[in-house]
Amino acid sequence: MPIVFMRLVHRIAARSWRAPALVLLAAFAAGWTLIAVFEEPGAKIKKPHEFLWYFFVSGTTTGYGDLFPTSSGGRLGGAIVIMAGLTAGLVLFAELTLWMAKGRTMKANGQARLHHRRHVVMIGYDRDGLRAVIGQLRPDPVYAKTKIVTIFWPDELTGENPDPDLYDVVAFDDTAFQRACVEDARTVVVVGHNDDETVRVMLHVVAYLRRHGEPPVHLLAGVHDGGRRAEITEALGLVGPDIEPVDIDDPAIVAVAIRNPGVASIYHNLASTLDADSTLFRVDIPDGVGEWPRIDLAIHLLRQGSTLLAVGESHRPNARFRLASRPDETVRGGQSLAVVSEARPDIAWHEL
Repeated sequence: MPIVFMRLVHRIAARSWRAPALVLLAAFAAGWTLIAVFEEPGAKIKKPHEFLWYFFVSGTTTGYGDLFPTSSGGRLGGAIVIMAGLTAGLVLFAELTLWMAKGRTMKANGQARLHHRRHVVMIGYDRDGLRAVIGQLRPDPVYAKTKIVTIFWPDELTGENPDPDLYDVVAFDDTAFQRACVEDARTVVVVGHNDDETVRVMLHVVAYLRRHGEPPVHLLAGVHDGGRRAEITEALGLVGPDIEPVDIDDPAIVAVAIRNPGVASIYHNLASTLDADSTLFRVDIPDGVGEWPRIDLAIHLLRQGSTLLAVGESHRPNARFRLASRPDETVRGGQSLAVVSEARPDIAWHEL
């Protein structure tokens, strides 16, 4: 029997908060018993809710004085409550403070388990790039308050999170995806040190999501090397059919891809060869050939099998091209066109 009792005491004491909690519980029961037995019949302090208030103010040594025992036995019960509050109560409060501080430290160092939903998870992104992407996301009302969680590679997270107001951090390890709530995310962006690492990490992400029932998570893979874009896209297609490659060098493009699932493929295709059967061409409109409504020119090109993508302001090499069309916009000689077509279009300007 003593061995069983000692084992029980050891298991209780193994958690530092349990022993003071049990002392307070025992003091509550002993104080209530003594006051209920020895106080005068009808005494206010004998009522359960009144004793609970008395236990709280006396155990915390506040002592308002509105309730107090008058009998010797009741005062003994009160003394037990006060002594338990001065000892076990202070210990329990200290343990609570340490627990809260430990939780904050774990969160700041990326060791905590987060509880986010419909958030954005960035895996392996550097801090400067991350700040730039968040800066692009926040002006959008839908993403103004969306939580951002970053899983940093081990060599990228040293010390506490320097931007706790911008994003939460999770240190990369075997439990990182679970602690970052990847299965509950709106979008997951994977950026390895190189494109091969991105494919490997994305494979782990897809496997993790499949273990959780393949929830509808928008997956983006950051591409570094434009020369290998087609190869990386093919590899990502083998990992999962819904993974979008996105050029990681421009934070604005990354933010657009996060906000608009499916749009990343447009940037991806424009940066390579658009589709397998189309190419982007710049066409300069000769000076003085005329002026036409943009919509009419776009329809004419469509009939020739071409698509008007944007209109440039001039023939200059660095001319600014605008995709959006203004109401009643016209296009004239001296401007340039960005046209998607199978081959460079041959436009008979004087026949338009």
